[in-house]
Amino acid sequence: MAAHLSSELMLLLAACRSDVDFVAVHDRMGDRIDWQRFGFLARSHKLGALAATRISRANLDSVPEDVFLMLEAYRRDIVTRNLAQEVGTVQVAQLLADAGVHALAFKGVAAARLLHGDVHDQRVSSDIDILIDPEDLQPAEAALAAAGYRKDWPGFEVSSRAQPTLMYLAHAFTWISPDMGLAVELHHRLTHNPHWFDVRFDRLWDAAEEVSLQVGTVRTLGPADMAAYMCCHAVDHDYFVLKWIDDAAKAVARADQMASSPDWLPRELKATMAVVRAREIIGALAAGEQSGSLKPGHGDVARAGIGAAIAGIETAEFSDETRRMSDLPREFAGIARRAMLGGSCKAAWHDIFQVLADPRDVRALGLGLSWQPLYAAMGLPFAVWRYLSRS
Repeated sequence: MAAHLSSELMLLLAACRSDVDFVAVHDRMGDRIDWQRFGFLARSHKLGALAATRISRANLDSVPEDVFLMLEAYRRDIVTRNLAQEVGTVQVAQLLADAGVHALAFKGVAAARLLHGDVHDQRVSSDIDILIDPEDLQPAEAALAAAGYRKDWPGFEVSSRAQPTLMYLAHAFTWISPDMGLAVELHHRLTHNPHWFDVRFDRLWDAAEEVSLQVGTVRTLGPADMAAYMCCHAVDHDYFVLKWIDDAAKAVARADQMASSPDWLPRELKATMAVVRAREIIGALAAGEQSGSLKPGHGDVARAGIGAAIAGIETAEFSDETRRMSDLPREFAGIARRAMLGGSCKAAWHDIFQVLADPRDVRALGLGLSWQPLYAAMGLPFAVWRYLSRS
């Protein structure tokens, strides 16, 4: 039995492609579009600014005024935020460069310029993502602190002996800019799981490309690295936000076009199945938009749970980050799923360790990486207590 894609989701998918496709799908759907639901999906999937832009350019008179005004207000807010983030991104990159630290602006406005073009009216980014060499973390944080940036997460320091354990658990630390209050995520690796994309920073830097923003230039990931990362990012987060799938789709298309070989996947990428899964859902959504339905039982597409993922996209009901006892079955199922994607036992262990351990335990116990088994054993009662206290 085929799972039908809603008219609203098909229209939002068309908005991700072009003005022409958006108008064509709108004309084909006619009065079947529930505009209130379309507005809800667009906002939930961080595509509200894009939806407002498409509607405005198409000069549609079928959109209720309250929906259009809501999306237009969202678009204006996003344009303002993106302009601020362009300035903030260049400021951080220059600040780190002055401190002798190489930095890659690998998501946000830098990626938006390359993948979406008209960044201000289309793509929203909640923070500024900066990637540095792990060995440069100390001078990078010192430079940010000296410039007035405030460390927001974690809100504590650990001993030098425990620092590698903290970095093993967390792939980024958050800083807040002193002037505009922008969140800057300082990454010391690309993916949550260090074994998914185990690549040296100098190799990423050598393959990087420059992108021009309105207020300066920054370096970002090269086409193949960006495509692999965007696929991992979408799958890592259970592809529940359509913006992330659209990023992956555009990055893959760009890598396919620019790479000298069809086999452009970085050799350091261990989570190759994550790219396969991302390609599957991209293809399934494209096929579903054309036919209006997703037919199960089609090879790996069905086994990957693509139908369930699209059902989640349709509902757009995202839970908060509070961990509860009732979430345990889903969380362990997620670990099992990720184990098939990560490509190694080390990757699977990292996901298990993240459930059992916690940065607060790292601060309290102050042990090094070699004590992971003890952290896991001691972390279990701590984890149960945290689940119970948050349920």
